[in-house]
Amino acid sequence: MSYKLRNLNKLAINKQMALPLKFKTIKNRENFLISKCNLKAVKLIDNSLLLKNKRKLNAIPAVVIYGPKGSGKTHLSKIFEQNFNATYLTSLTSNCVEKVTEAKNFVLDDFMPGERFPSELVMHFINQVTYKDGCILFLSRLSPFEMDWKLDDLNSRIRSLVSSELKLPDDVILYSFIVKYSNEKKIIINDKKLLYILQRLDRSFESVIEIIDRLDIHSLEIKDKITYKNIRIILDELKKN
Repeated sequence: MSYKLRNLNKLAINKQMALPLKFKTIKNRENFLISKCNLKAVKLIDNSLLLKNKRKLNAIPAVVIYGPKGSGKTHLSKIFEQNFNATYLTSLTSNCVEKVTEAKNFVLDDFMPGERFPSELVMHFINQVTYKDGCILFLSRLSPFEMDWKLDDLNSRIRSLVSSELKLPDDVILYSFIVKYSNEKKIIINDKKLLYILQRLDRSFESVIEIIDRLDIHSLEIKDKITYKNIRIILDELKKN
């Protein structure tokens, strides 16, 4: 099966091979790669900024992390969940609002105007969390200024929040991630095969995780080294899905 191959900056990748990688340890999760494409976002949720905002008069203790699918928003939110013992939500109901308790913290994923996040309910939820001394991490594909909640007050509140954009990782970052993740899975793949994989994947952390997980299972089944044929089989399966 044919693939749309991406042109890789192999010189930059070769330089990266000699550099130490910086990862953020996440309990019960794969380590999170800290890079220039996510450093600001990591600092936002990892330096007690939200806790500081709790102490400010009229401040909303919340931040918005936004970016395209595959940029690492969900993975990054695991740091927040670990640090703040947060509850993860993909929609809001009146029942969610009623269950806001003292110092309760939340992650709201795929956050944007629509049926899953009604404007009036979002407003009430923010008020309740703020009143109860909790904090919120909003994850969205849209920036705060691309959202229109049809309520001037809510638009103003969301747009006033501290926010950070997550961009899709470049090939150097992806190469670093695929090396680290394959090592964690104890899969032996040489540099040429890693570049072969990288050239055929979508530019996202999710794509790397998916193929390495599949190769891990496949290697356990065949009980042998990973070959180009094995890699092509998995790539074909992923493309069909």
